Amino acid sequence: MKYIIIENKEQHDDELHDDIADFLWNRGNEVFIRNNTAIDFQNIIKYCNYIVLLIQNSSSELHSERDLKGFIRFFELENCQNKKTIFVFSNNGVYSNAIPFPHKIFHFEQLNKNELIHFFSWSNKFNLFNTNKETTNQ
Repeated sequence: MKYIIIENKEQHDDELHDDIADFLWNRGNEVFIRNNTAIDFQNIIKYCNYIVLLIQNSSSELHSERDLKGFIRFFELENCQNKKTIFVFSNNGVYSNAIPFPHKIFHFEQLNKNELIHFFSWSNKFNLFNTNKETTNQ
């Protein structure tokens, strides 16, 4: 699978971006990290299956479908031929449009490295981000 992690230069928390990228990369995924002002940003978005956002501020809870529509407009996803799955890492959890949005798929007390480790452990149980979904018939 192909993921793009969109950096928010206002937040300056490269460590959490890197932790997310490492987790995805180590599971056999292609991972791109860009900010929304990069020259090739729109081309990479079209190429990727998944969009990962990291929002760290005091009002980072997603409240409605309006928030997702704002992301879709901002990233010009209306014109994409392939539906994009979005994962939003916020201060209070992980949201996704993989099921009816805004749906919180995981709760954080506070977004930090320890909470990410807990989320990654939880997601491994369901193979959420693994490209190698091999089954053995014995």
